[in-house]
Amino acid sequence: MGEVPFPPNRQLCSELAIEERPPRRLIKTIKRAVEPTVPTRDVAVDDDYLPGQPWVRLRDDQETVSEFLKKETLTCDLDELAPHMWLLATQNSTHISSLTHQRVRGRQIVATEDPGLHLLWIYDRVFIKPLPEYLLSHAFWDYYLVDKASPIPLADREAILRAAKGFLRSYAFLIKSNADYLLATHDDSLGLVPKSISFPQLVGFLRCFKDIPDREVSPRYGYGGLRLTRLNFWAKVFLRRAHYFKSHGQYGAYFSQYYGPVLFVFAIVSVALGSMQVVLGVEADFDSGHEWASFAWMSRGFSVSILFVVLILALVLLGDLLFLVLREVIFTAGYRYGKKGLVAVDGGPESLRSSTKARGEAAADGNV
Repeated sequence: MGEVPFPPNRQLCSELAIEERPPRRLIKTIKRAVEPTVPTRDVAVDDDYLPGQPWVRLRDDQETVSEFLKKETLTCDLDELAPHMWLLATQNSTHISSLTHQRVRGRQIVATEDPGLHLLWIYDRVFIKPLPEYLLSHAFWDYYLVDKASPIPLADREAILRAAKGFLRSYAFLIKSNADYLLATHDDSLGLVPKSISFPQLVGFLRCFKDIPDREVSPRYGYGGLRLTRLNFWAKVFLRRAHYFKSHGQYGAYFSQYYGPVLFVFAIVSVALGSMQVVLGVEADFDSGHEWASFAWMSRGFSVSILFVVLILALVLLGDLLFLVLREVIFTAGYRYGKKGLVAVDGGPESLRSSTKARGEAAADGNV
């Protein structure tokens, strides 16, 4: 299974240790001080649980722990979609905007415990899964994910290990500066990283994951941030589901997203039909000798001009849409197969002269 990706002196959680004497087991080494809520009597506190997860006790049966870790780390649907994911995102694991850049782009950072939503964004929201404390423990990795004597079945252990590596690697791109660190630790509504961890300590830990190759992580983490609207569309095709994640809880909010396009089409059609009626009315009601003939024919010419303007506007918008779609498909396809092409940086092309890493950072700032 290999080795733990980080040395013991880089761990950020020292609450766990492995008791080697038979039977080999994981134990808690630090007891948290808890003030009794009822001062008149003693309060029993069960502190033998995974750090940050009181619902999962260390003495629970290993099937319970295994199922919990699978739920907390695996992204099965995205892994299934990964062979086709180049259609909706750049195949670049560094295509991840930092926390501060997410704010600059006008996105609200929303904490989620669902690993399948980690790094997904929709309109003005981006979903980030907080850093679990137990993943910061060297003993946890050694006991559950790396050691051959792990109580977790081999197939599940390998899947959890790959997903955990990819998840922690993503944080190396989310937190690049002290400003990112302050957002992650001091925003009480997020709690992405424990406040007790300093910025240098966090960087020292994440540095151990930043250069892990894609072949060692789960397929989902071969990609960075994903657009949820596109994911919902392609889920109908490849996952045979109505959507990947329903972001609207009410029918009103769901249908409101169609108001703009429907009203736009209605306005275009109304203008076109109105112009046609004017043209037909002029042809039917006026002859060349009528006193209003000049005005009528001017109205006819203006109406025909409006029809041409509407047609040109529709063609321009359709062409712009096709250009954007084809540009992204060509870029992602070229990137996927290692061909030279154009890199989209904030909507504009740039010559492909930089390294793979630089390309990824540029794409993370753009619309691809």
